[in-house]
Amino acid sequence: MFQFGKLVIQSTVSTMGTTAIAAQAMVAMLESFACQASIGIGLGMMSVVGKCVGAKEYEQAKHYTILLTKYAWIACIICCAMIMFPIQQITSLAGMEPKSAKLTIWLTRIVFTYKMIFWTPSFLPGYGLRAAGDVKFSMITSTLSMWICRVVVTIFLVHTFHMGPLAVWIGMGADWTIRSFIFLARFKSNKWLEHKVI
Repeated sequence: MFQFGKLVIQSTVSTMGTTAIAAQAMVAMLESFACQASIGIGLGMMSVVGKCVGAKEYEQAKHYTILLTKYAWIACIICCAMIMFPIQQITSLAGMEPKSAKLTIWLTRIVFTYKMIFWTPSFLPGYGLRAAGDVKFSMITSTLSMWICRVVVTIFLVHTFHMGPLAVWIGMGADWTIRSFIFLARFKSNKWLEHKVI
């Protein structure tokens, strides 16, 4: 479902012209690269939290979810900064056309600033929830937020307001924001610790 959603968004981007397509491709690649360290921490979190829950050490599970989320947040900020500040040099090394490079620089600064704040809480608590067996909630939340925010909002903004590739990232930002609040509320409720994990 996620890959199909990405395909729908990419199909929408393909109607925007070569400048927008090139800029969108570059920003998407850089954005994906910027979160690899944090994803690695999230995968490690699943093992740590899973062992804590299996041992019925629920306070430890909460502690390590918070601690590793903080580490992932720091990693995300560092990686974003390492790309955002030398973005002009990156577009130059990539040999991008001036118009595409200008759009890429503008989008990167907007997207990465927002990503530093909202990306981590929209993904990392979800790793902890899944490790504790709260898989269905995580899956439903992620799927609905992706389709409603990323796909529907993007298509609406592109076709109604002709916002170009910025519409894709507004949809993405909305997804990150809503998912952050939902996952954090779920984490605070402690309902994610009530599942039986075999």
